[in-house]
Amino acid sequence: MTEVQPREIKILETAEDIQQRREEVLGRYSAFKQAIADRRNKLEDSRRYQYFKRDADELESWILEKLQTASDESYKDPTNLQAKIQKHQAFEAEVAAHANAIVTLDNIGTEMIDQGHFASETIKERLDELHRLWELLLSN
Repeated sequence: MTEVQPREIKILETAEDIQQRREEVLGRYSAFKQAIADRRNKLEDSRRYQYFKRDADELESWILEKLQTASDESYKDPTNLQAKIQKHQAFEAEVAAHANAIVTLDNIGTEMIDQGHFASETIKERLDELHRLWELLLSN
């Protein structure tokens, strides 16, 4: 293991030495503040991406659940037709109510992409997949 040698303390004798040391300290402090700001921005981008990912996962699971319901073949049975019509109307209302969720998520994702987010490619792929599933749901 290497031993850490203490730095030699430089004695500042002249005003120029003091001014030079002051500038060094202020320069390091400025670089430190910039590194903190960069780190904060990266963490904020990461937080926004995690929220986007959470919302996208929830929407995808909801769409998949509704796709399963939409592909149900029980509608072909002519018995109890009135209940099936009501169930279908409720299903359509639920899909219409969730239509704004895809729009909101699309707006958030597009904004992140436009801002040059570090996960822009992943966000674009996720939005494309959600749009594909949404169109599939609407077509069923």
